[in-house]
Amino acid sequence: MMTALIVDDEPFARRELRRTLEPSKDIQILGECGNAIDALTRIHVDKPDVVFLDIQMPQITGIEMLGMLDPQTMPQIVFLTAYDEYAVRAFEKNAFDYLLKPVTADRLELTLERLRNSFLKQDFSVLPEACHLRQIPCFSQSSVIFVKADEVEFVEARNTGIYVSDTDGQERPTALRLNILQQRTKLLRCHRQYLVNIDLVHKLQYLESGLAEFVTQRGRVIPISRRLLPEIKERLGIS
Repeated sequence: MMTALIVDDEPFARRELRRTLEPSKDIQILGECGNAIDALTRIHVDKPDVVFLDIQMPQITGIEMLGMLDPQTMPQIVFLTAYDEYAVRAFEKNAFDYLLKPVTADRLELTLERLRNSFLKQDFSVLPEACHLRQIPCFSQSSVIFVKADEVEFVEARNTGIYVSDTDGQERPTALRLNILQQRTKLLRCHRQYLVNIDLVHKLQYLESGLAEFVTQRGRVIPISRRLLPEIKERLGIS
């Protein structure tokens, strides 16, 4: 039994896809979402096997939403799109499955057969919108808060999870791992447990031990590992 989530900002499109899916006895529809914000929460909590995802949605597009998911726990994605020749060519070139709206039963069955027979690794790094986060999703039990990437002061990994600290001093947990945030934002890795926003750093200070640390504009002290210090100095133009 595959579990599925439908994400589309058009209520009629959601109803029609649900109606077309319901005859399939091996698909359990967990629910519907009308925007990416709600979808992120449902995906985080319910962990569906497959998400039928509309591309064009307000605030956060479907492809932008993909960048907010961890590749290790990413469900299979089937894109929903009105006819767009460029998008369709891009999906076909990279072997992404897609459904043109309105979705027909015959075309949907082809997609379901592919899902039943093999869960292929989907590489979303070829989609630029999925590679650069403008906002970082921070999760609570029942909601998601978006922190603008430019307003993140630093990110810290602890035993209890990954925490995002912003310029207002607020600290929130995120489901994204440090390496994903490093790849998809301009945050700088300065320690195995820390990423820092170099634009919000006040100074780099050296310690007697030969190590160094960043002091942010708010006065937070962020350690710099001995291994990464030469690379950081080179990037900052420090001899």
